[in-house]
Amino acid sequence: MQQRGPMAPGGERRAFLEQQPTFWLKRSYQLLRRAVDGELRAFGLTLSQRDVLLALYEEGPLDQSALRERLGLEQSSVSRLVDGLVRRQLVELQPGDTDRRVRLATLTSGGRDLLLTTPGSSELGGTVMVGDMTSEERHELVRLLKRCVDNLSSHTATRHEAPDRG
Repeated sequence: MQQRGPMAPGGERRAFLEQQPTFWLKRSYQLLRRAVDGELRAFGLTLSQRDVLLALYEEGPLDQSALRERLGLEQSSVSRLVDGLVRRQLVELQPGDTDRRVRLATLTSGGRDLLLTTPGSSELGGTVMVGDMTSEERHELVRLLKRCVDNLSSHTATRHEAPDRG
């Protein structure tokens, strides 16, 4: 039977974790996120806030469900981010054209100006993350990460398909 829950603390658990791609991917993301958030603090933004501004810049007005899908966040997180950006007058909320209950988040000129002055995560942390890698290693890393995304996407799609009742 497969063990559920974490292994007991200690050397055996640490050795196991250090062999897991998920451990290193999570650790890389945590450190990248910390570095980027630290740099964006000078602009008064977090990476999540910048991601909202970027989504609205690239796609135009979006409702919070579309933002949730785009950013891969929980609805409560998106609501909190948007509300904070509205208070700072970087985003406006407007009623939808067809359903007045739906509120569309729209980038303000101040939000656009701030976004255009901030560097992105690739510039802030991505170059450091792969700084000592050769070009071939960077290409291989990207290839493998894309393959991971494909594997996870197909797994998720398969798990969410409706069962065949025919």
